[in-house]
Amino acid sequence: RCKDNDGNFTTSEFAIIGMGKLGGLELHLNSDLDLIFVYSRNGETQGRKPISNREYFAKLAQRIISYLSLVTRDGFAYKVDTELRPSGNAGTLVTSLDAWITYYHEHAAEWERQALLKARLIFAGPGFAKDFHGLFRRLVFLKPFPENLAEEVHRLRMRIEKELAKEGERRLHYKKGYGGLVDIEFAVQYLQLKLGKVFDTILSPNTLEALGRLEQRGILPKADAEALRSAYVFYRMLEIYLEAEFDLKEGYLDPGHECMAELAVRMSFASPEELLRAFSEHRRRVREIYLKTLKIQES
Repeated sequence: RCKDNDGNFTTSEFAIIGMGKLGGLELHLNSDLDLIFVYSRNGETQGRKPISNREYFAKLAQRIISYLSLVTRDGFAYKVDTELRPSGNAGTLVTSLDAWITYYHEHAAEWERQALLKARLIFAGPGFAKDFHGLFRRLVFLKPFPENLAEEVHRLRMRIEKELAKEGERRLHYKKGYGGLVDIEFAVQYLQLKLGKVFDTILSPNTLEALGRLEQRGILPKADAEALRSAYVFYRMLEIYLEAEFDLKEGYLDPGHECMAELAVRMSFASPEELLRAFSEHRRRVREIYLKTLKIQES
């Protein structure tokens, strides 16, 4: 129980929102946990040394992060990332629900509403969960997207590719690089942003599930959906083997690495060359579908 700003005693509750791979139920061995912490109302705690609700829930969030990321002699469970909260690292660790909603009304950029497509409620107090029913969808579509939405999504995609993938002959980034996982995710999310207000059944935070729904609706041609699905599974299997078997966690494939022969066997290819041909074809096809979906002419 806490005392609100009018001096009345009431209950303030806590919620944890999963974003990214956690929100989409797509975690793998090396995934970060993207978390947002929200509490139901402002006020202060009871007791001899009352503190504000924000301070109380910030301490709770810090303890949760500490437990999840504690390093022991056996390693750690997860890395926790809270940068998707309002204002990123410049914002407070926890936010009241009213302030969180206000942020999306007044300040959130298009990419932040795009990121909210992956949101999933992980935990909420018994009386708080109902406040989130349909909330993520309402915040994504609370105001119209710009007419040049495709160009804005593509601009962000190219920035990720240029600044984060940094590809080279021995650095083929299967996540953020040309024709990689992010191409698939951004193509799906662009269609969700463009059409999800009308066809809300396509709004799944899970990429493969959303692909299936877009195909069922006839929004994405069957051949394109199958190609994206096949590439997605290929990239995820590649990721699992590189991380779990070879301890390569940087997100890129090195064609000259000593693991290539064994990696090809693990992924049921006859040779490293056959694996690389399949990899190159997936990249080519994914980029082609991505550009077609957004109606972008590649320069």
